[in-house]
Amino acid sequence: MAAPKTNKAKSANPAGGMMGMVSKGLAVTATILATLFFAAMFDVGHMGLLSTLAGLGIVLVPLFALLAIAAMFLAPKSGADEAAIAHTLQIADLLEFQSKATSQILTLQGQIDSLSGQDNETLKARNKELQAELNAIHQAEREKVDGQIEALRQRNEELEAQIKAWALEAVGKTIRGEEPQPMKAA
Repeated sequence: MAAPKTNKAKSANPAGGMMGMVSKGLAVTATILATLFFAAMFDVGHMGLLSTLAGLGIVLVPLFALLAIAAMFLAPKSGADEAAIAHTLQIADLLEFQSKATSQILTLQGQIDSLSGQDNETLKARNKELQAELNAIHQAEREKVDGQIEALRQRNEELEAQIKAWALEAVGKTIRGEEPQPMKAA
């Protein structure tokens, strides 16, 4: 049997791994920049951040936008997405297994059909031979039984003739007043 396949989606860390850390770092940096912009705009704490950041604003605003967008796109996939990917990979593995199993079953069925076809012909021939032997045995038994029946008919006719002869003799002796003799078993 083949060793179980490992899916790349299954081996990924559920927390997002390294990409999760990068995304979180970018999001934190973008949040810090947004906080600095907010503080500078309203001059929170009278620190003079507006004049300090005015020259760097041309770099800091695009940097904020870039970091915020990168954080969104590099965020790790949700558990549902990972589960969907894992299910898709499992379905692909199952379909591949199904196709392999189907081809193996068809191959095996072809082998069984070829073997049973030869065996079937052999069994049919042997069945005909045995049927012929059985018919010959039945015919011999019928002839034997018919012979015995014929012998019994002849014996029955002989016994009927003996009984008739004895009956006529007994009736004749009785009419003459003589004592008839008992019949002897044949």
